[in-house]
Amino acid sequence: MDALWLFGDQLGQHFHSVDEHADRDVLMIESRRVFRRRRYHRQKLHLVLSGMRHLADELGDRVTYLQTETYREGLAEYGKPVVVFEPTSHAAEKFVAALHEEGLVSEILPTPMFALPRAEFAEWAAERGTFRMETFYREQRKKFDVLMDGADPVSGKWNLDAENQSPPPKGRLTLGVEEPWWPTEDAIDDAVRADLDSWDLDTVGVDGPRVFAVTAAEASEALSHFINYRLDDFGKYEDAVMADDWTMSHSLLSVPLNLGLLQPLDVAHAAEDAHRDGTPLASVEGFVRQILGWREYVWHLYWHLGPEYLGATSSKPMSHCRIG
Repeated sequence: MDALWLFGDQLGQHFHSVDEHADRDVLMIESRRVFRRRRYHRQKLHLVLSGMRHLADELGDRVTYLQTETYREGLAEYGKPVVVFEPTSHAAEKFVAALHEEGLVSEILPTPMFALPRAEFAEWAAERGTFRMETFYREQRKKFDVLMDGADPVSGKWNLDAENQSPPPKGRLTLGVEEPWWPTEDAIDDAVRADLDSWDLDTVGVDGPRVFAVTAAEASEALSHFINYRLDDFGKYEDAVMADDWTMSHSLLSVPLNLGLLQPLDVAHAAEDAHRDGTPLASVEGFVRQILGWREYVWHLYWHLGPEYLGATSSKPMSHCRIG
């Protein structure tokens, strides 16, 4: 079988170690030109590189890890066709399509990054002239049987947003919930930081110490800690902001989700299990809404509306996802 070429946001086991992909060799390429394409935040570059290098370390002899100026140079050095999952931007999709035409990419696979495949959203959207996130969210709940009691939502209500709009507690500087799970940096993080220092990139911000999960094991720990200790308070304060408590009761799972380390349905089902064990439904529903509702909805609209929409003026901007 052709090797699987993984990008820096395709790091989870559901990309490389399930079904037929478990037997494929893996190719990973660090393209220096990508880091110079725009002015990135230093922390973002550290997270992506740390995640890629940690995965390469875990895969051992199964992976070919190349550091080149461009992706094309890496593919030429590898010298064999590869398969690749759908990328996460219009520009990357156009690039991968060109590589496919040239025979450097033998197959483009549907991405497991989100619960709903792009093709299924296209079918759903074709039946509608207008889109509402609430409609999409309810269809997601039904399709994946999350927080459902047969054909009806658990408790008889789809939306518990009215219970999730509490202001921060008065007279306090912090929310006072259990601390988030924090990762421990290692030699790979040290090497990434040294490389970023030596490459003289035009970045903003600082990257240390690392506060987000970048491996499958770390992401699992972060999810478990959030579910067990912080989800109870997530819902009612999810719209609140405290200047002295930047994490509040949020999950800090956006990074591992966006690096492809967590499968959204696994995250949603973990929250659903917590409700069965006594976590308030409003908090669980609010969190599931962010995972299967807003996050998926904005992703699919990005693809459905196309690159020409990005420059258009909208009278009503999209709401942000508050996973944290």
